[in-house]
Parts: sequence; C-alpha cells; structure tokens
Amino acid sequence: MTSNKSHALDEAVKTSTSTVSFGLTKDLNIPIVINIYNLVPSSYSWAYKHLVTPSEKYKDPTVFQRLSNIYINSDLFIRVQVVDGASNNPLTYPVQTPYQAFVGNRRQWNAHLKLPICFNQVGIDSYLRFEILEIKNTTPVLFGAGCVSLFNKKNSTLRSGRSTVAIYTNDLSAKRSQVEYGDIIETNELEEAITKYGNGEVPKVAWLDKISLSYIEEEKASKSSEKYSSVSEEDENESSFKLYVEFPRLDIPYVYSEALFSSPSSVPHFSNRVLRQQNPLNEQSGTSVVINSVDIQQSKDFDSAYKVYDPDYQGIKHDSSIIQGPNNRTQKNILSNPLDPIERKYHKLERNINNNSIFDKDLKPPPQLRDELLKILSKPSNIPLNDIEKNLIWKFRYYFSKNNAVSFAYSTNESGRGITSGNSIAKNSKSFLTKFLRSINWENDYELDHAFNEIIPNYWSVDKIEIGDSLELLGNNFNPFSLISSLRVNSGSTTPNDQKSNEISKLKHILKYVTFLRKFAVKRLQLANDEELLLYLLQLVQALKFEIYATEDDINKVTSLPLNITIPTEDNLENSALVTFLIGRAVESEKLGNFFYWFMKVENEDQINNPGRSQTKIYSLILNRYINKLRKFSQINKTPSYNYLKSQIWFIKKLTSLVELIRTTFKKNEATARKAQYLEEYLANPSNEMLSFSQPFPLPLDPSVIVCGCYPKESSVFKSSLAPLKITLKTIENYGQVKDSFISSNKNKYGKYPLMFKIGDDLRQDQLVIQIINLMDRLLKNENLDLRLTPYKILATSPIAGLIQFVPNETLDAVLSNSYLEAASPATDNRVAQLTAYSNSSSNVPTNGILNYLRLHSNDWTGDRKGNQGTKLDALPMSQQHAVTTDLGVSPMIIDNYVRSCAGYCVITYLLGVGDRHLDNLLLSPNGKFWHADFGYILGHDPKPFPPLMKLPIQVIDGMGGLNHENYNIFKNYCFITYTTLRKSSNLILNLFQLMLDANIPDIQMDPQRAVEKVQEKFCLEMTEEEAILHFQNLINDSVNAFLPVVIDRLHSLAQYWRA
Repeated sequence: MTSNKSHALDEAVKTSTSTVSFGLTKDLNIPIVINIYNLVPSSYSWAYKHLVTPSEKYKDPTVFQRLSNIYINSDLFIRVQVVDGASNNPLTYPVQTPYQAFVGNRRQWNAHLKLPICFNQVGIDSYLRFEILEIKNTTPVLFGAGCVSLFNKKNSTLRSGRSTVAIYTNDLSAKRSQVEYGDIIETNELEEAITKYGNGEVPKVAWLDKISLSYIEEEKASKSSEKYSSVSEEDENESSFKLYVEFPRLDIPYVYSEALFSSPSSVPHFSNRVLRQQNPLNEQSGTSVVINSVDIQQSKDFDSAYKVYDPDYQGIKHDSSIIQGPNNRTQKNILSNPLDPIERKYHKLERNINNNSIFDKDLKPPPQLRDELLKILSKPSNIPLNDIEKNLIWKFRYYFSKNNAVSFAYSTNESGRGITSGNSIAKNSKSFLTKFLRSINWENDYELDHAFNEIIPNYWSVDKIEIGDSLELLGNNFNPFSLISSLRVNSGSTTPNDQKSNEISKLKHILKYVTFLRKFAVKRLQLANDEELLLYLLQLVQALKFEIYATEDDINKVTSLPLNITIPTEDNLENSALVTFLIGRAVESEKLGNFFYWFMKVENEDQINNPGRSQTKIYSLILNRYINKLRKFSQINKTPSYNYLKSQIWFIKKLTSLVELIRTTFKKNEATARKAQYLEEYLANPSNEMLSFSQPFPLPLDPSVIVCGCYPKESSVFKSSLAPLKITLKTIENYGQVKDSFISSNKNKYGKYPLMFKIGDDLRQDQLVIQIINLMDRLLKNENLDLRLTPYKILATSPIAGLIQFVPNETLDAVLSNSYLEAASPATDNRVAQLTAYSNSSSNVPTNGILNYLRLHSNDWTGDRKGNQGTKLDALPMSQQHAVTTDLGVSPMIIDNYVRSCAGYCVITYLLGVGDRHLDNLLLSPNGKFWHADFGYILGHDPKPFPPLMKLPIQVIDGMGGLNHENYNIFKNYCFITYTTLRKSSNLILNLFQLMLDANIPDIQMDPQRAVEKVQEKFCLEMTEEEAILHFQNLINDSVNAFLPVVIDRLHSLAQYWRA
C-alpha cells in the first residue's frame, strides 16, 4: 500500500465488513476524458460592468478586435492540458474544443475531449489547466484560465461526476496555476444541490424535479438580467466565471496508487513455505483485506524474503519457479542489461582501431554475408540497429566505402541530382554512410576520430550520397541534443574534476562532428535545383530546430552545460550552414522564397502560440534575417521580390479582414445568399482595392500565377459556419512577355484562378499530404510513369488559416446520382442519340453514373480545355501507351486519365493511411482525372468504425467497365508498378515524415512515436517484390468486395441529405 491511499483504507477497515469495493488508478489504463458543458459569469452584474460603453467604442475602435469587450456571449474556445503539480510542467499537448456556434445567449459547448494520457500515468498532484481563448486579429489570445486537480487529496480519490472550475480573467499570471486539491466548494447552496443532483447523489422524483428545475431556470434568468446591480469589492476578487465540466462517472471510487517495481539491487524471493500458505477467505483473521479480488497475506516472512544479486552475474540462469519478478516474469528478463562488462569488453576488442584497421581494409564479405549486409543497409532509417548489425557494418566499412564510387556510376542519372535507379547493391552502397554513422559509438573518441578523419574524408563526398540521406543527417537521428543526452555533464555536476574534464572532451567531439555532418548535408542540398529543393522545403524548415549556432572556436570554449551555442541569436545565425543556405537560395529564387516565407511565418506563429514546444524564438530571428536580406537584394539588383512579398502580405490581411467583417456583419445561421451578395458588392467597390490591385504580384498559393484583381460576380461564400470565401482572381497569363517587350501593341492576356480562403482550420496537415503527393508524382515521372495525379495547391498562411486551389470537379456522390443522358442539352442531341444507341446495344457493360459522366465529356475533349491539363495520347512515350480499351464510348484520353489516376490515388492514399473517405471527398474532373480531397485524417486515423485500408468502391471499378473488363487488369498493373516503384524510395519518404515529428501536425502529434512506423508498415519492406505485389492484389480484392464501407457511404449520403 502507498501512503497516498492510507486514509481511504483506514476508513474502509473501520467498517463492519472486511470487504470494500474500490479500484486502484494504476489499473485504470484508459485515456482521461472530460466533458465541457457551459461557461457562466459568477456575477452577471460584474460581467456587464466590464463591457465597454458605447462612448468607449467610438473613442477606441481597437476594442472591436476582442469581441468579449462588446458581447457578453462572444465566441470562445477552450484548451485543456494535463499539468504536473510538482513542477507545473505540461504532461501532454493541449486538446481544444471544436468550433461551436453559441445559441440562446449561452456559451455552451457540450464537447467531449479525450486527452492523450491515461489515468495510470499521472501523479496525485496532477491537475487540468483550462485556458479559454478568443480570436484577436486571427490570433488566439487568452481570455481566462482556471485549474482543477484530478484527485481529491482529502481522500486520495479520483474526481468523478459534474464539477465546476473557477475561471479567472484578472491577474492571470498569479491565478492561472492556482489549483484546488480538496473539495470544490460551491458559492451557494443552490449550486451545490444542482451538482449533487447531476452526480446522482440526490434521488430523482419526477413530479418534484419538474417544479424544482423550472424554478432554478427562473432564478438563473433573473440573475442574468441584473445588469446594473452594484458590484462589491469581494466580487471583484472572486473568480470571474464558472466553467461546468464533468469527469468520467465511475461505478466505484478509485484511489490513487503507484505501480511498484523491484529495485535493481534486490528482487523478492518467496520461499516455498510462503507460497504454499493458503488462508481461506472465510477465516476472519483480521489481517487480510480483499482489494480488487486479491487476498493480500500479511506474512512475517514477507519482509525478509529478498535475495540480493550481483548484476555482473546476470547471465547465470536462475530457477524461474523460485525467483519471480513483476508480472511473474523470470529473473532473466528483468535483469537483461546491455552494459554487461563482458559485452563492453568484446565491443572494445571488436573495434580496436590499431589492431583491426589494416586487415579490415581488404576484407570482403562472402556471398551469404553480403546478402545479410544488404538487408541491413535496406532497413528504414526509423528502425534501430542491434549490436550484431552494427558490428557487421563496422567490420566491412572499407568494403562499402571503397566501392561506393563504382556503385555511384550505376546509381546516378545524367544530372546527378535526380532520384536513383539501378541494382540493389548500387543503391544500398550509397545508403551505407548513414548506417555506418548510426553504428558507431558517439561517446567513443577513437571511433569518432576514425570515422570523421579516415573514412569520410578519403572515401565519401557530397555527390556520392542520396538527397534522402542528407535529410536524415539533418533529422533527429543525428540531433546533437539527443546524442549528448547521455553525458552527465551539467551546470551543477558533482563528479570528480578528471572525470568531468573527460566528459567535456567527449561533448566537444560530438558537437564538432555533428556540426561537420550538418554542413556535409547542406553541401549535398546545394547540388539540388530549386524545383527539387522545393519538394523538401517543408521538412528543411523543421530541421532548423536542430541547428548548432557555433563555430569551431565556440565549441572549443565549451566548459559545461547548458549549451549557449545551441541558442540562436541575431549575431550567431550566420554560423548555421542550413540557415545561410536556405536564406541565400530563398532570396535568389522568387518561387522558393515565396514558400520559404510562408512556411517560416506559420511556424513562427505556432511557436508564439505554443511557447512550451520550443525554448527559443528561432523562426522569428530567421524570418527577420530573411526579410532584411531580401530587401537589400532587391535594392541592389533592382528586383521586385521585396515589393511582391509586401503585396502578398497585404492581400492575406485583406482577405482576413474580409472574413472577419462577414462574420461580424451577419449571424452564423443567416442565409448564405446574403453573405455572397455582400461579398460581391464589397469586391466590386473600387475603394476596397480588391477589384483591381495597385500592382500585380505573384499569388502566394502559386507564385507562377500573377494576379491583378478579382471577378466579383464569380466569387461567393461557402455554406459553413466558418464562412470560407471563394475568390476568383484575375490573372495575367503573359505578364513576363508584355513586361519585357518593347512593342506597344502587345496587350495583357487575362485569365481566371479560383481559390478558397478559410479561417478556423489548420491546413498544415493537408499541406503535408499534398507535398508528399507531389513528391511521389515526381518519383513516378522519373521512372517514366505519369499517373495524371491532381495535387491541387494548398498553402497554410497561419496556424488557423490558408489558401486552397479550387479545381472544377464533381463529387462521386453527385456523379452517381445524376442522369447525364437526360440532363444533356439540346446542342448535343446527336451525341445523346449515339450514347443511347450504344447503351442499348451494349447491355453487358455497366452504364453507371461515372461511365455516363465520362461519355458526356468525351465529345468536346481536346486535351487542354478550360485550364484542365491533359496530354494527347499519340504524344506519349511508347512505354506509357498502355492498351486502354475504348469500347465503352469514352474518349481514349479520358479513359486513360481515369484508369491511371484511380491507380495512383489508390496506392498513395493507402501508403499515407488517409481516412474519412466517402463519396463526397472522392472527386472526378471533366478531363477524366479521379482524385481525393480533404486530408483531415491520415496515418490510419478515421472517425468511422472499421475503416478499410484502401478506399476502392465498386462504382469506381464499374467506371472502367467492370471487374471482367480489360481496363480493370490495366488498372491493377498500374497499381503494382506504382507500389513497387514507391517502395524503392521508401527511405526518402520516411525521412520526410521523421523530420515532421516535431511539427504541430494533429495526426502526427497524436502518436509521434508510431507516426513514421505506420507509414513504414504500409511499404511492407520485409517482403520481396513478388510478395509485395501479391499483398497489394489482396488489398484490391478486399476493398472491392468490402460490404461495410458501402453501408457507411449510404448512411453518410443520407446524413448529408437530411443536413442540407
């Protein structure tokens, strides 16, 4: 028993019976959940008093930026976080309530929040911190805060049922961590009675409850109308608001308990006499208390039955029937220690540089061992190497290092910058360096010096490694903060001076060589062109968190921890090779600089909004450095890049203020048509500067598009509580040609670019998925495989806002429900007659909505129509001219687009674990391209039960001609080729996800430890290519024949119908 539950046990023993019913929190292995109900003022008179007066509104218009200054029931959202009471450090990332439109003049959420931590993982002093926030200029600001403990320390029990949390809005710095650990005392008897009634402590009487509850509602209404009553000084010091929440209702009380583990110095050793003692439950000895159906015997031999052991003898086999550890595990499992002296001695002898280096230079692995080494080198970067694998890599370090130049000739393409191809030996030889660096002991000075002074300088250069490996060198595997974490050096160290000096020397070695590695990786990135660098820019921005801002002289001056050289300042930013490289390339390239700015801006705002996630304002410093460099570069070279950036910032601010204006002007449930009319009038007003911009500038979403204004009549507001805008921008298609031309007769050629601007959703996860799709499309095209993907543009402009390209499309739900033959216009009567005759003569071929849709758009498809990109079939390389059967009455180009894109998205969405797939986010364009939208759930997460691994409705197969049609076989072949091709680049894709682990991506942060592993599992890298193809064949069969997704799609369509 622990002391924390002694009070509860004492009360239990005093009762007449020796059996009590309660649980222990160490056995409560379920996530912490809490229900958020509503927020009410402690005093309505106080609340109305703190609203600004009409005169103050006109005197200081900035008060409108916070709606809580004006409205007593303004929009708010709540962020909940578990905090350790001893250190006041957060134990989890915060979880927040979804957007909720308040109705009935009440701030009521009725939200169910699940925190990413279980009850058995928190201490007795842990508490929940409630932060209530509102939006000010698109940025969340703190409105109020309050705390409540998870346990009632008075009796060490877990809180359950309804409760109230005091929310303070004044003096937040002092009161935001004020926690109530005892009984929560209500302000009056009425609220106390209501809480007891909600928790079931008061018996319910139907006729009496009806009268009492109506009286209580009248009392609350009368209090809410007391606007001008006096406010005492005591009310000013009390909590401003009360938040009504509900903890999980538990059938029995749960007492705090910690899981006790055996000390490494002693293990309980129960003698046979103790184990044989069986005291029947009906014998009331007075020394036995039944807890969780376990009879705890108070034996005299219990305290003395311990066996002391020497850890050096852990290899000796003990009798498992005599020596038992926790959970009945034998001593052998408990005492396994990788730092065994014998193992340590073997490691030193195995890697003795002076004895083995001469022989190792000429070592060649036999065929069987070579195959084993190739399997080790093909392992994903997220899987750690065991000691045997590390020793093998070390032993044959010269063999792979000396032969990497030969393999390099096989693995690079003409430019030396593209994705590699060739035999497995060549490819794995190129990936040897990162595996070798992971196999060395970074605390062994001899191994470090040998690797960085002998192997790398003599055998490796930047052009001999993959760009994916350079990303791994910049990632967490070689993060200096984790590599030095095992050293015991700290500012308050009490180690002897000679030992401390030795550890500081090791620290300098690690910092020196990690800095070298990061510079080495940056030199490899310098070989990439802007287009290739853009594919990895999102991850390179994340890699800035692991930079070391120090020169070699700074490292030599290190004497202790913490390391000031890891903290960026305005003066030491130039010491970082990655920062210098990214800023330099971003300044020189307008397209690269465009995305670099917005990626940095979003991370900077996220760092400001979540200060606990990072210790320094690294992104703010780098962003300021980039803007200053860009301004100087534009002034010297007379380029418009700096002015373009200012115009883009103005444009985003203009759209943000427009959304806020619509939200404040109209009520949430007001007709969308009125909002759209208001938007059209606003855009058409020249004084608002949206009809025609003062100067054309590149669109932040797509810098290759120059915008100069908008089309008000083609802009609208979507039907949503967030009021997202659809803006059709006016583009200049020949801007560069006219600008550089001296002929006055040349005129601008204008076009249209529709996009959506949304505030209230974090688009960074969708942005990541689109980036990965773009990368996969590039990898496939490098293998001469064009799957006609539609990776639409998406850009997060802040953590809660962003731009999305609007691509003309029809949802599969609409396509399957429409009758296109009957809806055809009179101008296509001949085509309708042909299709009708065809359907009558080809009754054996399905004629569902998808097929009819493709036929309808076949008669006027010209390959490049209205901005929908396409390619003439006869212009394709011979290797891509698959025999797509065209006996379905569909244009060859359209059916080819359809089959290819279906295959591409089936494989990609499976690899990324995209969830929440239904017929409303499966889309079809007039050019036949099938594609997916809305990536709010990835990595296997899905809001619906039993989601399929791959979404492939039978209607999609019917659009190809059915299961027995030749197109279905071609579709499967595309799937197999795509899957096997992407498996070859799995290491690159996994490294990109590895770099995103510290980004605030929702589905990654839910389980960062498993995020990369989930993607890796989908590649099935332990299988051969034939086994992988068979695996994917089974996936296709299971998806086509699945019944449950069909039912869920029907239910979703019905729900959308009744919601409309």
